[in-house]
Amino acid sequence: MNSCSLFEVDGQMKLADRIGAVASAAADYPWLGDLTAENILRWIKLELGDLLREGEPPEPPEYGRQHCLAQPLSPILHVVSGNTPHAALQSLIRGIIVGAKNRIKLPQGGLPEVDEFALRLPPALRPELAVQLDPSWARDAEAVVVYGSDETVREFSQRLLPTQRLLAHGHRISFGLIRGSYDQMVVDGAARDVFVFDQLGCLSPQFYYVAGDSEGFASLLAKHLGELCLAGPATRRGYEIAAALRGCREEWKFRAATEPGVVVWESTGTLDWVVIHDPGSAPAANPLHRTIFVKPMPSELESAVAPIRPQISTIGLHPVNLESVRQAIRLGAQRVCRIGQMQNPPLTWHHDGWPTLASLVRYVDIEGMG
Repeated sequence: MNSCSLFEVDGQMKLADRIGAVASAAADYPWLGDLTAENILRWIKLELGDLLREGEPPEPPEYGRQHCLAQPLSPILHVVSGNTPHAALQSLIRGIIVGAKNRIKLPQGGLPEVDEFALRLPPALRPELAVQLDPSWARDAEAVVVYGSDETVREFSQRLLPTQRLLAHGHRISFGLIRGSYDQMVVDGAARDVFVFDQLGCLSPQFYYVAGDSEGFASLLAKHLGELCLAGPATRRGYEIAAALRGCREEWKFRAATEPGVVVWESTGTLDWVVIHDPGSAPAANPLHRTIFVKPMPSELESAVAPIRPQISTIGLHPVNLESVRQAIRLGAQRVCRIGQMQNPPLTWHHDGWPTLASLVRYVDIEGMG
């Protein structure tokens, strides 16, 4: 049996070359994670074993009583949002690794980081990029990965055929649980989790539940978040964002003047950050952009977060122990981590509970060989 006929896909570069190209291109983007060739191989091994293997041996890997190999769903259409370049580049990298042809529908404002990253790749691996979606891209895609609002996800889901695979990453909410005594390291970590990516990622915490002195925690969080923002001021806010942030501040400052337990800390003269202590247990509407709520730990925590359970992504914990992890899982977490690591998922994480590489391939079972 000819190995090339089994393992080479549409003239794509060999797996080892794709891995090397990704590792090289990602070297100047530390926020993408530790994308060394060794770590990428470990990631592939965890999700796909030897099923993505190319070249030797000439036969596909054994799988139970038959043989099996993984072939990329190709082309892949990646529909990405303008919140952060992080998700867009992660999605592209996954498509490159499995061997797919990649097309990226960019947001209206573009994503310079995606353009720059693409130019670092060999021409054979560069994605097609467009701000305006070519209808043929959606029609021809074997897989469509969508990042954005639930409305955007719904729009694309209505366009696709049952034979096309949709990987939808819609609206998500992340938060933290401070279940015990804490030190400055925990407060620093909580502030960093809010600060990174301007709080616009799906892993960015929108609120913290705190057992014990929640107002004291909020005060310390405000101090540390303010220090971070002095060192890294927010980018210029557009009119609509600025209006939403001002509206949020004014609402909560009015409530602070009339409701016991409501306290607001804010950046002076800027819209860089705001910390709001809210004694209510229900999650509040959050305009993001470094707007963080701190709440007392509810006695009925599962009931308090039940309305947002389908949207829960990451729950940050302090401390991390068997009891706290079990609680986070019961609440509906897709990812559980230590406070301070909410924005740093490992390369091998399962985005929204799915395998990130295995979701982009089809499995070919081969019987009767040998």
